[in-house]
Amino acid sequence: MVELQQFNKTDFSRLISWIDSEEMLMQFAGGIFKFPLTQEQLADYLQDEKRIAFKVVTVDKDEVIGHAEVLKMDDMSVKICRVLIGDLSLRGKGYGQELMKKLVTFATKKLNATSIELNVYDWNVSAIKCYEKVGFKINSSKSKMVKFNEIEWFAVNMIFIP
Repeated sequence: MVELQQFNKTDFSRLISWIDSEEMLMQFAGGIFKFPLTQEQLADYLQDEKRIAFKVVTVDKDEVIGHAEVLKMDDMSVKICRVLIGDLSLRGKGYGQELMKKLVTFATKKLNATSIELNVYDWNVSAIKCYEKVGFKINSSKSKMVKFNEIEWFAVNMIFIP
């Protein structure tokens, strides 16, 4: 089991330690940060009132294992962003699916969202499968190509309608 707790400046160093390459930062955050990720960038990130950033904590061990964000787009829709299970050895163990269920519940119950979107690169097949298991569907009308270091990455948009 995991729970969502408020992400704050005491969590900055841990998150920074998980982002060990420019490619990892782009996969995690899109273009909102520059590599290397710094405490200053994260402090600025938390100033945006539309962002609700969480650390992901295991209930049984009280261990921080990840990060996630809900971004309020308008009164009825939110976007789930910057989802990361930080420790590679914990990926593929169901934490991501559980995390996504918690984020969907938060968005629908606390923010009254009637639609929830996210973007994921098409080569991140395990993430896409995880999101589909939670009920997200590919929304091809909003998918787009992104250029990273002269390589084109296809960003798939997915939507969840409660």
